[in-house]
Amino acid sequence: MPSLQPSELIEKIERESQLNEKQRFAFRIITDHFIQTHVRKEPKQVNQLSMLMTGPGGTGKAHVVRAVQRVMEHYSCGHLIRFLAPTGSAAALIEGMTVHKALGIKINSEDYTVLISVRERSKLREEWKNVEYILLDETSLLGLELLAEIDHSL
Repeated sequence: MPSLQPSELIEKIERESQLNEKQRFAFRIITDHFIQTHVRKEPKQVNQLSMLMTGPGGTGKAHVVRAVQRVMEHYSCGHLIRFLAPTGSAAALIEGMTVHKALGIKINSEDYTVLISVRERSKLREEWKNVEYILLDETSLLGLELLAEIDHSL
């Protein structure tokens, strides 16, 4: 069976995932960026993708990202995306990990601080060196201090 063209693969996954119009719009933004930078290998012609998908729980934000992940995995690029959440239960729902664990952010009673050893920092850099897409779920649970620590860690 011949390999699917990127547009055919995207349409196939849209159908199989039963994405609605708004979900398809978000899906296309992300997959178009991915295809251009990693399949067509034209990264210099593409700006960094900064995108915020908002909506109440149950509107399918994680569903969109799972469809994107299928496209990435088709091209053996599933390692480019990380799924993070501020709490363990939220992380479990998206098959991800907590922001704190993923980025080595330690929680203190008074504030958030990055307190990791040089060895742990080297390990984190190695784990994150190829990550280009981050799904940060339940952003409404993040405070300004933690957002600053996430920015600093990345």
